[in-house]
Amino acid sequence: MKNFKIKSYTKSTYAYTKLRKSFGRQPLFQIVPAHIIDSINPNAELQNEYMLRNPVHREVQATLPQSEHDTNTKQIFIHEQGINHTEGGWPRDVHLYNEDHLNRHRRRVQHDDNYVHSILKMRPHIDHCIAQNNAIDMYETYFADMQLQTPVEKYHIQIANTFRDPFCRPISCIVWTNEKKAKLVASYCHKRYPESENYQKNVCYVWDVNKQTSPLFEFFPSHGCWQVACLPSESELLITGLENGTVSVFDIRVSSNSVGSSSIYNSHFAPVSALLYTHSRTNTEFFTGSPDGQCLWWDKRNISKPIDRLKMAVKLATNEEPSFINSEGVSSLEFDRGLPTKFLCGTESGLIINANRMGRSHSEILTSYWEAHTGPVRAVQRSPCTLRMFISCGDWRVRIWSEEVRTAPIIVTSPYRYQVTDVCWAPMRYSSYMAVSEDGVFYYWDLIRKFNKPVTKLHISRHGLNKLNPHPGGQSIAVGDYKGSLFLLHLSENMTIPGTNDKQLVHQIYNRETKREHNVDTRLKEIRLKARADVETPTILNEEDEISDVEDLEKLTEQYLNIVKEEMGQMGGVLANNLSYSNLSNIN
Repeated sequence: MKNFKIKSYTKSTYAYTKLRKSFGRQPLFQIVPAHIIDSINPNAELQNEYMLRNPVHREVQATLPQSEHDTNTKQIFIHEQGINHTEGGWPRDVHLYNEDHLNRHRRRVQHDDNYVHSILKMRPHIDHCIAQNNAIDMYETYFADMQLQTPVEKYHIQIANTFRDPFCRPISCIVWTNEKKAKLVASYCHKRYPESENYQKNVCYVWDVNKQTSPLFEFFPSHGCWQVACLPSESELLITGLENGTVSVFDIRVSSNSVGSSSIYNSHFAPVSALLYTHSRTNTEFFTGSPDGQCLWWDKRNISKPIDRLKMAVKLATNEEPSFINSEGVSSLEFDRGLPTKFLCGTESGLIINANRMGRSHSEILTSYWEAHTGPVRAVQRSPCTLRMFISCGDWRVRIWSEEVRTAPIIVTSPYRYQVTDVCWAPMRYSSYMAVSEDGVFYYWDLIRKFNKPVTKLHISRHGLNKLNPHPGGQSIAVGDYKGSLFLLHLSENMTIPGTNDKQLVHQIYNRETKREHNVDTRLKEIRLKARADVETPTILNEEDEISDVEDLEKLTEQYLNIVKEEMGQMGGVLANNLSYSNLSNIN
């Protein structure tokens, strides 16, 4: 006998709320005996029209009609046959797979007297084959008239949660904590001078992604917080870059106030515009950038003063020393642990500087730079597929660069209608990147699927988006706007999981575009050199042209002297008889 398990019954209730006056009069029910309310007598005329029919035959079918049909298809016989192609016609003493033997035999045959006659005899047959190949359109485009089919992949973006700031301040930085259940750390600040906010409005929050009503923690910087970073090994420790140029350390386990801060005399002279952790043995070092034109390296164990300084001056004249006057203001920084001694720096003037801390001199540290954008570089990030490729955004464009090409970007998107405020690569999908703009639209690009336009986009906020930071897993995206709203986006599976050949295809795109830019650069250099040579080459006259010019000058001189003699003779002058070319030149 089988044992049946009875499932538990869950009672569901629904409370219906309605005003009492909407129910009408109250019904009063009583127990009364049965009584006739109304009686309708039959109609005799209609009864006479009724006719009985006996017997009645009726067929009824309640099932759906079905049919059966048998067909016999033609048999297809498949036969597999292989072909073994070998190269023949060589003598026995020539080894087929030895290139030296083959070259030696070719030279021996080419020096033979009958070789030329044999080639000429084969010419008609070769001409016939060439003519046949020319008659065939080898570059014909097949199936060009077919209609484009809609893609099978469906890209879907969903707003999972929204976290709002009660003071409606713009979001200045978004960071994910390095935990199994990651949290969001958001800083808020009005980036304007002079600072006019009070202490309470400098509060920043740590949000739980599943709870939008109130933040988990709050911490209070002493000034407006422009940048924030989480320690990779300890998510409870936060580093903040403030508006007065100082750096503060917060431990949310201890207090909402800072547990350490740098001195204003040893810090930046302008707000901290970029803050990142660097690679070190203790995982306690980080560096900051500021519009004052320098980068400072710090150790969180002692942030009273920086451990190193670097002025971002690249356009220096001969024998000119770097200083705050000729340095470039820092707007963004990029560091990847795959290159522990190198970093990228975006400046306020639109440059992207490639720096290497292992250099001995200033020129060896700041090795190269690219003129990237008109205005400040909002964001710069290296590709997770290849570290030689990086992406940047600024003004109205997003550009992809290669370290091997210094003259121009390898991939340029069409200009946006509004300014692009932030951009970053997709963490897991190597061919994709995301961007946000001031019109409040989130763009998702895929270089393999669509090269000239985004595969999907979503309008998120009417106030304009300014920050973007994806989770390392790639499925969740944090986006902030200018009114303090922090949006948590969820992407579909085909936008987060990479394909089997995506990395190889991205490498092919990178190599192809880099080679194309090299070819264009080489051609432009040749054109410039040719134009310069044409300008600098002096005009060389032939001897015959010089002789003809001298003869023409002598003829014109004689004609001029004859005219002058006639005029002087008519005037009766004394100099008319002694006039010559030598003494004519002395007459004033």
